[in-house]
Amino acid sequence: MTAKDPGPRAPAHLGKRGRRLWRDVTAAFELSCDSLEVLTLAARCLDRIQTLEDELREAPSTVEGSKGQPSPDPLRAEVRAEALLAARLLAQLGLPPDEEGGSEWDGLTASARARKASRAYWDKRGGTR
Repeated sequence: MTAKDPGPRAPAHLGKRGRRLWRDVTAAFELSCDSLEVLTLAARCLDRIQTLEDELREAPSTVEGSKGQPSPDPLRAEVRAEALLAARLLAQLGLPPDEEGGSEWDGLTASARARKASRAYWDKRGGTR
């Protein structure tokens, strides 16, 4: 990937939040096809979270339960579930944490970062590529 090549194109169906994730990750790392699929799933999660948060913005925190009792809005549980799924998917990519003050990833070329991320991913899975 060069300065003129911003990386793979984001899937057309992604929303603003998902596109931002896609752009940030693919600008910094060269990902394999299967890692791009995982990134797509994570980006979709972020878009679903945004949609749910938009719906919940004006909603009360409780709804009426089946027996008339106040119950937590089930959409809030969905936001939590999507956030956990997005975190797991991003962890599966094996990308380095975004740290202030530099890290072991600084100064590496895009292909060296990709190799390092791929090694970390496969080491966690206990397999080889």
